[in-house]
Amino acid sequence: MTLDELLSKAEESRAEIIALEQALVKIPTINTGVMPTGNETALCHYLQDKLAEEGIASDVLESAPRRGNLLARLPGSGNGPSLLLLAHTDVVPIEDESQWRFPPFSATIHEGRIYGRGSADCKALLTSQTMAMILLKRAGVTLCGDLVLCADADEETGGKYGVRWLAENHPDRIRTTYCLNEGGGRPLHLADGRLLYLIPVGEKGRMEITLTLKGRSCHAAAPWRGDNVAFKIAEVLRRVQGYEPERDVSAEIFRHLPALFGLSEEITPSNVDGVIETLKATLGEEAESLRGLSRMTLTPTMVRAGVKSNNVPETATIVCDVRTLPHQDEAYVQAQVERLLEGVPDVQIVIQYTAEPNASPYDTPFAEAIRRATAKVLGRDDLLWLSGLTIGFTDSRFLRPLGTVVYNFAPGNSAKGLPLSMAHGTDESTDIEGLVIGTKMMLAIAWETLVQPMG
Repeated sequence: MTLDELLSKAEESRAEIIALEQALVKIPTINTGVMPTGNETALCHYLQDKLAEEGIASDVLESAPRRGNLLARLPGSGNGPSLLLLAHTDVVPIEDESQWRFPPFSATIHEGRIYGRGSADCKALLTSQTMAMILLKRAGVTLCGDLVLCADADEETGGKYGVRWLAENHPDRIRTTYCLNEGGGRPLHLADGRLLYLIPVGEKGRMEITLTLKGRSCHAAAPWRGDNVAFKIAEVLRRVQGYEPERDVSAEIFRHLPALFGLSEEITPSNVDGVIETLKATLGEEAESLRGLSRMTLTPTMVRAGVKSNNVPETATIVCDVRTLPHQDEAYVQAQVERLLEGVPDVQIVIQYTAEPNASPYDTPFAEAIRRATAKVLGRDDLLWLSGLTIGFTDSRFLRPLGTVVYNFAPGNSAKGLPLSMAHGTDESTDIEGLVIGTKMMLAIAWETLVQPMG
């Protein structure tokens, strides 16, 4: 069996790939973050049965009732490196189902896309990874190291019942030489027709800030007797909306942008915003990813106040999501927020870390294997490569302390102008062609890592 023959098997399995993605989307695994929630065990059992039909043994490890994590392994015959394919099974809640074009768990196919919550995040990747393992087993490919599949729970609310739990309780089950996870893989399209791929080797940090505001309650019919905290909410939100974080262009990509796009000057903190706007003419929305790589973000996401409609509220909370660059620690964020809210009375700031910035090395045989595999699947020898960061947090942060080199690289269809997946949003969907290409990519990366000798 050659790699070309194996990739042909993926193309022949198109209908099966589509059917698996639809089946996974139809299993609601909504994670609200408040127990009981998730229901990932049901999906794990479905995958376990499918893998068993292929002679692939797997275990479902529950961190709590219905919070299952599936682990499957194709053992290697030698002492080569091992590879973990990681994808989470939980999905975010649906705010207003009536706004969806199709029912969010119908997995409806329309114009070459599969619609449904989780179809893009992250069941498309799980489908590609599962099918790659199945096709390798069917083909009888001899691996020099173990291939492990992990379908984990609870990524959307921090991994307490998923990879974090596995890392704390079953580290040897998930410790591998290398790992592929979500968070990257979409190329930038250059003006000369070439593709620039970033391999995200690490992630920005994530903090959650809770701002507690104090006022004085009274009857709403006589509001002058109190101190309505609602007006403080308005002031705080106004300041957060106007927050201008410092610009940072230390990421590798900013050193290469002038040469790649024929820019007349090097990128600096003072001109990076203008460069991003200029590049939008060439890259479209893909240029927006550069914003996340060049600054901390401070985003209000939840506001709570009041106990009754005829009572002036005296306490309010504003919760903000913060994504930090590697050098921006808790003290830095505290100072930024204190400066931003200077002069606003009776504000308490509480910062909670969800994920610290983390990264794996880029100069590894695994990175070279990914480059070879991508060139093979796309049939191109003109691809450009740089290291990058994932602007959101993922479960990768729990594996790096185990000694695993983790890249957030899950490539699919590289065609320019594809509709957005709307992950976490209304009408989330995934591209069918991307599912097939994604399966080929997982096959090729596994082949280059576990079959071909790595330098």
